[in-house]
Amino acid sequence: MKSPVLVFGIWVLGFVAGSHGQDRPLPDADAFYRSVRENLARAERANHLYTYKERRTDIHTNPFGRLGTGGESLYEVYPSPVRQLVHRRLVGRNGQAVGAAELTRQDREYRDRVAEVLRERGVTDLDGGSLDEADAQRAGERRERAINDVIEALDFTLKERTIYNGVPAIVITFSPRPDARPMTRQGRTAQHFAGTIWVDERAAEVMHLQATSIGDISYGLGIVARLGKGTTATVTRQPIGDGVWMPTALTLSGRGRAVLFRRLALDFAIEWFDYRRLPDDLLAPFLDARVHRQASTGPQ
Repeated sequence: MKSPVLVFGIWVLGFVAGSHGQDRPLPDADAFYRSVRENLARAERANHLYTYKERRTDIHTNPFGRLGTGGESLYEVYPSPVRQLVHRRLVGRNGQAVGAAELTRQDREYRDRVAEVLRERGVTDLDGGSLDEADAQRAGERRERAINDVIEALDFTLKERTIYNGVPAIVITFSPRPDARPMTRQGRTAQHFAGTIWVDERAAEVMHLQATSIGDISYGLGIVARLGKGTTATVTRQPIGDGVWMPTALTLSGRGRAVLFRRLALDFAIEWFDYRRLPDDLLAPFLDARVHRQASTGPQ
């Protein structure tokens, strides 16, 4: 999930190698937070402009309480500001390429979905794949609302300077705001976590985040699933070019209950890599020949 970019994918991660540079005062908190917030929002607004690969490894995910490994899946992800038109194309399982017949089936189903969305909009074709300006604006606003909701759900404290992976960084701690009333799923999830953020001081970009839940997290009113206190989540972000930073890794580990009674164990890792800028704002990038020619279908 990258998005739904899991916007909470920008919450929390990391392990720091010692502190450094405390002889200098910390930056002004309000100004620093504002710069970080603007950069996160800018990245979210640009999210639909990049295609990428996603590798998911299920280290231990089992609703029946049995230990085991769920294996590895590799996807090519073609974004769209229209949620129904995001194409997550499974191209590999456990290091082996998915067969041609399976790829053909996935692509046919996606083309059918695109045709249905176009019919609902009263459009006969993609008109070269150009993106409607209103779609881009709505997508950006939707992601920015989620970021703002996450931020408003938490209290932040500038803690110290340090060196993280050789980069001067500012350490920020966070915890839930008891009076917050988040409106989005991402904000409501964030409100269950406390943790630490490492920010590249020069770039004002979140590099590494780590969070731990301070209470149970319910899904579907607790009927679908409930993750217990102590669930951990980590996220890494890195520059991908064009001055843009994007998430490159996510881990989630927790224990709880699924469907009321069955034990639930989640332990998986996701990597996002090979980000490539699209040639234009596109409604369905996978159907654009310029993008499709660049796509690799083999596992890496």
